Amino acid sequence: MGFLDDLSKGLPGLKLAIPNTWRRQEEQERRAVLVDPDHRVGWHILHAPWRLDLREDPAGSKEQAGAFRRDLERHARYGFEQHYTQVPQPRPAPSQVGPPQRPPVRTSDPDWSPIISVERVTIGAQPALLTIRRVAYEPAMEAVVGNLLVPVATGLIDLTVFQHTQETGFREKTLLNLALQKYPGEGPQKLARRLGQPYLDDEQHDAQFPNHPLSCVRAALRWLCGLPAEQFAITAPAPALPTADARVELPAVGCSVQVPPRYLLIPDGVLPVPMGVALLSRVILEGADDPQMLDIRHLSGPSLPAEGRQERLLALSKHQVEEWQRQGATQLELKQESIELPSDPDPQLASAGPRIGLSVEVSMLLGGFRTHTVARWLVDHDGRVFRMGIATKPYVPMNEAAADVDLVLRSFRRLPAKKAVTAAWLTSDLRLAPLKRGQTPAPSN
Repeated sequence: MGFLDDLSKGLPGLKLAIPNTWRRQEEQERRAVLVDPDHRVGWHILHAPWRLDLREDPAGSKEQAGAFRRDLERHARYGFEQHYTQVPQPRPAPSQVGPPQRPPVRTSDPDWSPIISVERVTIGAQPALLTIRRVAYEPAMEAVVGNLLVPVATGLIDLTVFQHTQETGFREKTLLNLALQKYPGEGPQKLARRLGQPYLDDEQHDAQFPNHPLSCVRAALRWLCGLPAEQFAITAPAPALPTADARVELPAVGCSVQVPPRYLLIPDGVLPVPMGVALLSRVILEGADDPQMLDIRHLSGPSLPAEGRQERLLALSKHQVEEWQRQGATQLELKQESIELPSDPDPQLASAGPRIGLSVEVSMLLGGFRTHTVARWLVDHDGRVFRMGIATKPYVPMNEAAADVDLVLRSFRRLPAKKAVTAAWLTSDLRLAPLKRGQTPAPSN
């Protein structure tokens, strides 16, 4: 019994009949890597705990219009650039003084995009997201990846198909030569700019280049989405999404908040989330990568007394930063300042002590990668301490993360005591970002 066997029975929430011709390269509890000789591609299938919001951007919102595509674009460019920097430099030939000149990363051209296509599709009656993009594109190296993200009851299934080649440019050169015959008056560079990358990538040309990575990836995805329901179907649909402006109750934290766009609660029981913590994620492009994370937490322990409350809150914040450093964070850039919060209109509550807040924004190097985290600390009138924070990759501007977490802070409301769950101390019991594949979870405190 393994993940592929579970998948054939529909246990993860999606059923997929794996062809007998596929060769298994790797299989773990919730992921598998396979070779598909029929379509000349590789597959990486992952069951991730994150939930996915595929709703269209609000038509009447100028701020949100186009935000979904913008987020995909930024994520794709970041991944492309990360791959570029991690590829080893070729060794120089014996007659060369240094390594051969490498062209600059393609994303240095703001008009070029690694995204080839974005499409909302349906599996049965449920929407899913299908994207195709390049993760490498330079002489002797081109890699194309397609992701089909399927929401299910316990998170999402990410079916990734990939192919690469060392014959970069053959498709482009052939199509450009044919176009030059059609438009003989234009020079090759001018014609290439006019036609653009979308023309070269158009599906109408795939039959001419059946072994090209893009043709192979597209054909494999067409095959997958065209399978009959008895071979490919959702067995446990994702629950209905809350309305965009809904107030969400978080009994584990003892509060209700308004959630920023596309952040969704991680389903119960699929991650070892400590008591007193509500964890939300915002998936953008793939399930295997770390999504943007929003955590809202209620710190246990004694309430902070009214006297010296500001100083004690600063000490808690300092303790959190020291915890990140113990986890290996370096090159920290820290900004923090006090926040004025309105007092409760109930004079009895207001008389218990001041209601104070603290804004903390940190950029750090964690696990070799730059990470941003934006947090807001809140001490309520009774001295109870709450923290809400968002961790993101550096392609998300800090001010955008701050706007999201400020929405949570402004909407924060305590739940009646009977709805709240006892909290736990948690500056070190939840990592800043989800574990990478192959890492072992740290024990909870």
